[in-house]
Amino acid sequence: MRVLGFLAPEASWRAVPEQGMSRWRLASVVRQCAFSPLGVNQAFLQVPRLAAIHVPSTQLTTTCVLLRAEPQPVEELLHSDDFVRPPKPAKKPFVPLNFDDPQEAFRFKSTGQILRSLGVFSACQIRPLVQHADSLLDWSKKLVGARLVNAIVRRTCFRHFCAGEDQESIRPCLRTLHENGIGGILDYAAEDDVDSEDGPVSRSAPNDTVVARTYDYNTEAACDRHMRIFLRSIEAAADAPGQGFAAIKVTALGNPKLLERVSNGLLSIRNLFMQFDKDANNVITREEFAEVYEALFTDSSAPRIEKLFRYLDRDHTGYIDYLSWSRRIKLQDVPNIIKNCRAPGPLYLNALTEEELRLLDNMMRRLYTLAEAAAQANVRLMVDAEHSYFQPAIDHAAIELQRKLNKQQPIILNTYQCYLKDSYDRLVLDMDRAKREGFKFGAKVVRGAYMHLETERALEKGYPSPIWPSITDTHNNFNRCMEAVIQRSQTEGAEVMIASHNQTSIERAVATLYELDMEPGSSGVFFGQLLGMADHLTFILGRNGYRAYKYVPFGPVEEVMPYLIRRAQENSGLMGGVGKEKGMLGRELWRRVTQDSAPARLFTRARQPQPQA
Repeated sequence: MRVLGFLAPEASWRAVPEQGMSRWRLASVVRQCAFSPLGVNQAFLQVPRLAAIHVPSTQLTTTCVLLRAEPQPVEELLHSDDFVRPPKPAKKPFVPLNFDDPQEAFRFKSTGQILRSLGVFSACQIRPLVQHADSLLDWSKKLVGARLVNAIVRRTCFRHFCAGEDQESIRPCLRTLHENGIGGILDYAAEDDVDSEDGPVSRSAPNDTVVARTYDYNTEAACDRHMRIFLRSIEAAADAPGQGFAAIKVTALGNPKLLERVSNGLLSIRNLFMQFDKDANNVITREEFAEVYEALFTDSSAPRIEKLFRYLDRDHTGYIDYLSWSRRIKLQDVPNIIKNCRAPGPLYLNALTEEELRLLDNMMRRLYTLAEAAAQANVRLMVDAEHSYFQPAIDHAAIELQRKLNKQQPIILNTYQCYLKDSYDRLVLDMDRAKREGFKFGAKVVRGAYMHLETERALEKGYPSPIWPSITDTHNNFNRCMEAVIQRSQTEGAEVMIASHNQTSIERAVATLYELDMEPGSSGVFFGQLLGMADHLTFILGRNGYRAYKYVPFGPVEEVMPYLIRRAQENSGLMGGVGKEKGMLGRELWRRVTQDSAPARLFTRARQPQPQA
C-alpha cells in the first residue's frame, strides 16, 4: 500500500472499490475503520484491495490516511471521475458589524446607568478636576469624612470602572457580561500604598489601550504580598464563566532597579551577538565566530573555539542565529564568561552580581507560582507591558514561563506595545522561537501606555526615542502586528488578545478573521476593552459570537481609589474614543426619553389621527 494523502474529519471523498470488491463490502470496511479500536490509520492498513474510501465526516474523530493498491498508478486514481473531493461550499458574503447603533450597543444598560456613564465621562473631560483628583479627595475626606467620600465614589466612578469589592460582589457584573457573550479579565486592583524607594512609580500616558496597572516597590516582602494579590485574581478568574483571564505586572514582583539591570544584561548579550555577526546577516558563521572570539577573549585556542561554536549551534546547522545564541547564553553564565575578557566592555559592566541573581531567582519563583496556579485553573495569564527600559527583562521572564507552561496550550500571553519601533521584530522573533522550540505562542497587542514618559526620558538621557514618530506609524504597526499573530493563530495555534478601543482596528481584525475563514467563536483571537469603556465595541462583538472580554478590576473602594484616579486621568486624554461613546450614550438617552418612556408613548398616541367614520 502507498499513501495517497490525508482525509481530514471535515473532508468527504467518493469511494473507488477495486475489482471484486462490492460497494456493500466497501461500506462495511468504512464502518470497521471508522470505529476500529486500533485507530483509523491502523485499521486502514489491514484492509486488502482498497484503492480509495469514502467516510462521512460525522463518522470521523481523527485524520485518516488514504491508501491505494500498488498496481494502479497514482495519477490515474487522482484524476479519476470517481475520486473527486466535493466542491467547497460557497463562502457567505462578509457583513461588517455595526458598532454605531446606540440602541443595540447599550440595550443592557438601564437609564440610570447611562446617566452615570455620561456623568463620569463628562467629569473626565474637566482636566483640572482630574489632574488634582488625589488632592481633592484628601481635602474632601478631611472636610466631610472618609465614609461619605467613599460612599459617593462607590456609587459613581467605582461602579462605572470596577465590578465590586470582592469575589462575591463581582458575580452580578460577570453574569451580565456572560449573558452578552463577554468574558472577564480579572484584576485585583488594590494598589499598594508603600512609597517607592527602590524604583520609579510608573504613570501611564493617555492612549488607546487596556492600560496596565502600576505598583510601588519597597521590599521583598512587598513583592510576596503582591504575588498573593495576583493569586486572588487567578482564583476569581477561575470562578468566572467561560475562559478565564488574569493580568499580572512584573514590576510588582521584583525590584524595578533589578529589572533595569537585567534588561541591560540581556541587551549586552544581544549586542555581543551583533558584534560576532560581522556581515550583519543575522547569522554567525564558524569563521566569524573564530575571528571575533580570538579578538575578545583570552581562552582562544582552536579546540576551545570549535567546542564553543558547536555548543552555540544548538540545531547543528553550521551557523549560529540569534534564537540559538539567546537560548544558550544565559544571564547566569555571564559572570564566568567575562573572566576571560581581554578588556572590560558592556557585557562586563552589565554582568549581574550574586545578590542580583538571587533576587532574580526570587522574582522568577513568584512568577512560576502564579503561572502554575493559572495552568491548574485553566486561566490565561497575561503579562503586562511596562516601560521600554524594563521590557527586555519582562520579555525574558514571559518567554521562560511560556517554555514551561505553554506546551499544550497558550497559558501565558506576553504583551507587545506597538507604539515601540522594535515591537514587530520582537513579536516575530518570539513567534519563531515558539515554533522552533515547540511551545504555543500567546500575545496581547496594544498600542502603548507610556508614550509621554518614554519621550521625556529619551530627551533627558540623550538617546533616540523608541516611539514611532507619528500616530499613523503606530496605527500601521499595530495592524501589522495584529495580523501577523492572527495568521499564526490559524497555522500554529497561537492566541492573541487584541486590546484596543480603536474601532478601525477592531473592524480590520474582524475582516481578517473572515478572509482567513476563521470562526469567530473558536479561533485563538480575543478582543479586550476596559470595563466602563468602549461598550459599543465589546457588546456588539460578544453578541455576534466573537471572543470578547472586559478588563474587570475589583477590590475595596479605599484601596482601589488610586486605580480610579489614574483611570480618570487616562480617560481625560482618551476623548477621541470616549467622545464618540459619550455621543452614542446621549443619543440613546434621548431615544428612551422621547420614544420609550411612558409620557412619550402617551404623547405619541394622543397625536395619532382618529380613524374616519
